[in-house]
Amino acid sequence: MAARPLTDARAARLGLAVAVALVVLQAVVGAAWSLSHDDPTELELTSRCFTREKLLQVEPTVGDAVASSASGGTLTTLVEGNLVTVAVVTHAREAERLRREYLAVGGDVDARLEVRGRYVRLWHRVPSASQRQTADDCEY
Repeated sequence: MAARPLTDARAARLGLAVAVALVVLQAVVGAAWSLSHDDPTELELTSRCFTREKLLQVEPTVGDAVASSASGGTLTTLVEGNLVTVAVVTHAREAERLRREYLAVGGDVDARLEVRGRYVRLWHRVPSASQRQTADDCEY
């Protein structure tokens, strides 16, 4: 039996079949990779930024019940000599809850408290512009 000649229609079908096979293969590889590799959390990204990009030491937060209640976790670091506790939340309602709880503690918390999106920061002293910028740079 003689091989059939490759017509334009057969070439187009063959090309389409190869393209579909490559797309399916890429989807399978992508799905397998996603299942075996977890994306880092916002807290992990923030911690990584402070340590790798800003060269700051990051510690677990100790003795701050408000920050510890944050669903995304919390960390503490020293930015230009000013201690800051960073709490990561999942939505604006939670950020507002943390803000209210910090304000209920009293004192001069209002001047040292910052709520930016999913981040709630409490500084030890009122932060300078460069201290704020350092913390802002590590938000994701």
